[in-house]
Amino acid sequence: MADSFPSDQSGADYATRPSSGNPLGPGQALAALGTHLADLAKGRVEQSRYAAFISYSHRDMAVARWLHKAIESYRVPRALVGLEGDYGTVPARLTPVFRDEDELAGAAQLGPKLEDALARSRALVVVCSPAARASQWVDNEVRTFKRLNPDAPVFAVIAGGVPGEGEDGCFPDALLWEVDAAGASDRSRPLEPLAPDLQVLGKRVVKLKLIAGMLGVPFDRLNDREQRRRRTFAAIYTVASLVLIVALSALSLIALHNARIAERERIAAEQQRNEAIAARDLAERRTWLAQQSAEQIRAFASEACQTDPGGAAARR
Repeated sequence: MADSFPSDQSGADYATRPSSGNPLGPGQALAALGTHLADLAKGRVEQSRYAAFISYSHRDMAVARWLHKAIESYRVPRALVGLEGDYGTVPARLTPVFRDEDELAGAAQLGPKLEDALARSRALVVVCSPAARASQWVDNEVRTFKRLNPDAPVFAVIAGGVPGEGEDGCFPDALLWEVDAAGASDRSRPLEPLAPDLQVLGKRVVKLKLIAGMLGVPFDRLNDREQRRRRTFAAIYTVASLVLIVALSALSLIALHNARIAERERIAAEQQRNEAIAARDLAERRTWLAQQSAEQIRAFASEACQTDPGGAAARR
């Protein structure tokens, strides 16, 4: 039997939830059921293309790009893949993620394509900031997603500002209230959005909290697996470094040994060359001495003949 995670301990706590806990009214339930059946008829549930849709103000583009890359590049720990989370079987990857700058760069009509992308996304990630709160575009994307996917989770990440509706508030209006079937805010059903704050927690923790929510698994469990994986990688890196150090040391010793042998051979060759030069010089000196001796003998004989020509003739 597949393992499962209790929903009250999962990262899905970062999705928006009604604070009142009141059930849907008959009209809202029928509207939600109708939307769900329409999605089934169009194959949207079974053929969801996007793991998430990132909604953001263009002032927060850097954060949106980072989230996009962080989500798509994250590899879920093997121990969690295939288990049952709050939103179904835990996948190995959360891909692809929709971000309109990438997906609709060449689109002629953004409206229908954006709505289609929202309808085919399994979750919505909202980058929250004062700029996002002031953006009608972000608010409309949240409303449209809630209208098309009433049962899908909505996650918020604080990139700037503070939670609330004040001047520095960061949550778009559609995150603070439930949305009816027409996409209008239901002021009788407030929401209490919980969102990890990049300004406080930093990128690593925010990424893991968001991914835990999207997977529907407890943050502590994902974080524990991530820590184990980091320790494993660190151990592998340490062992590999030690092996590399030993190998380099061995190569250094071999190189030093070969250098010593080469130096000895060089010295021996130098000695042989010097000995050969010395032998050549000695032979040349002996030849020179022999030539000098021969010349001296000839000179002596010539001088003797000149001083005693008669004696030389008699001797002949």
